[in-house]
Amino acid sequence: MCFSRIREEMMTVKIEVVCLFIMFLLLQGKGKGYQVMCAVDTGIAPFRFEWLKDSVNLDIQDKNKRVLTDEKFSVLVIDPVTLLDQGNYTCKVKSKGGSVSFSTELYVKVAPRWTFEPKNSNIIKGTKLLIHCKAEGYPKPSVWWEKRNQETTGRMQVMENGTLVITEVQIKDAGQYFCLADNGVGIPLKKQILIDVLVPARFEEKFGVVTAQKGESARLQCDAQGDQPLSVTWSNSSNTLSKTSGSGYEIFETLTPKGINSELIIRETLPQDGAIYSCLAENEHGRDERKVKLLIQEVPSPPPGVSVREVWTRSSSITWLVPYSGNSPISNYIVQYWRDHKGTRRLNEKTVPSSQTFAMIKNLRPGTSYIVTITAENSVGKSLPSDPAMLTTGEEEPDAPPMDISVHAKGTNTITVTWKAPPRENWNGQLEGYYVGYRVIDLSETYSYETEQFSPSLEHDHFLTNLMKGTKYGIIVKAFNAAGTGPPTQEILVSTLDGDLPASPKLYVQSTTRSTVTLKWNVDSPSHASVTGYTVQYRRESGRWHQATAVPSENDYYTVTGLQDETAYEFYVTAANKYGAGDPSEIITVITGDIDSGFASSLSGQRGHGYMDLAIIVPVAAAVAAVGVVVAVSCVWQRKIRLRHRLERAMSERTYTPYAGIPVGQVTVGQRFPDMDKTWPPGHSDNNPPLSNPDPYSAVPPRVQNGDLRKASSTQEMRTYFAQDARIQGLSGSKQDVRQIRNSQYSNSLK
Repeated sequence: MCFSRIREEMMTVKIEVVCLFIMFLLLQGKGKGYQVMCAVDTGIAPFRFEWLKDSVNLDIQDKNKRVLTDEKFSVLVIDPVTLLDQGNYTCKVKSKGGSVSFSTELYVKVAPRWTFEPKNSNIIKGTKLLIHCKAEGYPKPSVWWEKRNQETTGRMQVMENGTLVITEVQIKDAGQYFCLADNGVGIPLKKQILIDVLVPARFEEKFGVVTAQKGESARLQCDAQGDQPLSVTWSNSSNTLSKTSGSGYEIFETLTPKGINSELIIRETLPQDGAIYSCLAENEHGRDERKVKLLIQEVPSPPPGVSVREVWTRSSSITWLVPYSGNSPISNYIVQYWRDHKGTRRLNEKTVPSSQTFAMIKNLRPGTSYIVTITAENSVGKSLPSDPAMLTTGEEEPDAPPMDISVHAKGTNTITVTWKAPPRENWNGQLEGYYVGYRVIDLSETYSYETEQFSPSLEHDHFLTNLMKGTKYGIIVKAFNAAGTGPPTQEILVSTLDGDLPASPKLYVQSTTRSTVTLKWNVDSPSHASVTGYTVQYRRESGRWHQATAVPSENDYYTVTGLQDETAYEFYVTAANKYGAGDPSEIITVITGDIDSGFASSLSGQRGHGYMDLAIIVPVAAAVAAVGVVVAVSCVWQRKIRLRHRLERAMSERTYTPYAGIPVGQVTVGQRFPDMDKTWPPGHSDNNPPLSNPDPYSAVPPRVQNGDLRKASSTQEMRTYFAQDARIQGLSGSKQDVRQIRNSQYSNSLK
């Protein structure tokens, strides 16, 4: 029974305690005093009460806790209740009959309070911002951030502990922010702070490039950002540029919403202005530097190192080095070349892209010298030409025949051939001479050749001698150079004469008047008998030649009328027969005027005087003529003897080479060895000639078939005749021209 009573007592206590603790939980609150009673309804006294918190005897020494105990109950007073008072409380009752206890949890709802209150902050732009905001309470309060009139961005984060994080703070992040804390108990916490973003001096672009053409103005800009006051300083190669005392430049500054814009203006740029300029921006929060490179653009430098790499007959390759670009990319090169000769020059150009420093020049003329220069071009303009390079193309055979060929029979065994050189552009090198070819029509298909050395004269002539009398010949002429022989002229047919031409007349002045001159002449025998007529030519000095009326062969004098008084005239006479006109007489000069009968001087050109009588002139002239004849004959025979010996020696030493398969004894002078320089052994050079060269055309003997082309004896006297019929009739040259004719005639007679 006693046991049952104790159980009942215990249950009674337990019910009361539970009721008390339930009441405690409903009535608790922070900051208020509460009383908790633990009473015993029934039991055996005396009772002893104990209070425990979290299984530990309650320390009644706490200032806000005390226990009031009576015989059957105990009261725990907590005043005031704090968050620290939250926990598990146990009331334990002991008596003689046993003990009983009851435990329950005490929850204290606490309104939030700041444990770390946020404060205003100044932050440098671009850095990371951390603002701490912490609160405590029960339940645990929630902490968040708000910005006045603006939502937070993705760069803003709130950590679990309430800290606000902003990465790379921007100017727009400045403003008013609120930190809020709330747990549903009491009034929520709210703290306003101000975030100010500080902008140090800085440049968005750290480096820039400005280009300006030489002589033009240049504008360099530095756009600095940062809080005011903000200053910008320009410098060049460690030299500070003054804003007020600049020479040749000016500095302008303009305030902008973000900072300041500074401009350096160089009024007229020079090449030495090209450099790196620095602008330094500073304020109280920091400093930054920007560099601007100024490039002064100008035309490129002339390309250096121009050289000729290879040369062929009609093309050549040229190389050069890359020049200074003038601070503007080179767009292309221009290859200029022209012939190296006097007179008008035709300039040729070839454009080459800037990616290559070589060029192939084509369509050149063989054997021609050229001058080559290179010009570089950029956006500003063209450079000066480079130093010239010289090149000479390889030679090729002439590709055109001689021009204006003319042939004339000058006797029974002599033909004169005249021609002009091929056009200069067809030489394909430097002409070395001509081959004059001849053959007997209907007797030979191949030509015999004689060589005529090149001369710079406008017209060339050559005498073919020792030909057969009254025979038709075909004549051609070919030019040659070091590379070979050019094409022949069209064949021209001509026949040697069946007889000789008249000799040159001896001319005298018989008399003169104010308007007439009477001439007299004679022709040596035996040619006199074959003369069919005479032609008289006259002119004023340095004037044009005029032909008088033909004079019959039976007359040996003629009077030229219609002349002007006191005027010098020149005269000459030619004799002609059925074969043609002979050589002209010497030219005599006569001044018109009244002169008595008698001969006038043919050399002085002055009027006759009394001492010019025939009684004096004839004996003196005869003596002088006799001496002259003796001297002339001696010289002629000595010259003939030397020439004969030289010819005999040459004929005895020469070895003839048969051509075109013709057997020895019937040698035919065929075509010259075809381009003999091309048939030399490989590797031949000018310093290493072939073992033997073919004989020139002039050394090849004529073909003998059904008679001689030339006279049989190799030592026969070689007579030459002047091309008189082509040069005398209608002659309009100067006195010097006719004297040259006379001198040529005399020289030929010596041969």
